[in-house]
Amino acid sequence: MMLPVLAAFLAGGLRAQDTAPSFPAGEGQAAVQTACAACHPPAIVASKRYDADKWAEVVDQMIGKGAKVSDADYDVIVAYLAKNYGVGK
Repeated sequence: MMLPVLAAFLAGGLRAQDTAPSFPAGEGQAAVQTACAACHPPAIVASKRYDADKWAEVVDQMIGKGAKVSDADYDVIVAYLAKNYGVGK
């Protein structure tokens, strides 16, 4: 039942990201969780629908703001975001 979760949230015991769904399973999930979830709950990311080029721009912007994305994870993250949060999804 959601009442205990809602009560804890309203009482300040839980943050919104504690009750939000996680990123979908798949290749790149862990990298996105590490790089993106430090600042963004999954719901923020899930509200966007971009193609791979736009996701690459967004990832570049976030790196410019301090997101920690290794060269090895960059393409994996962009592909994951485009696959799960692409245009038409």
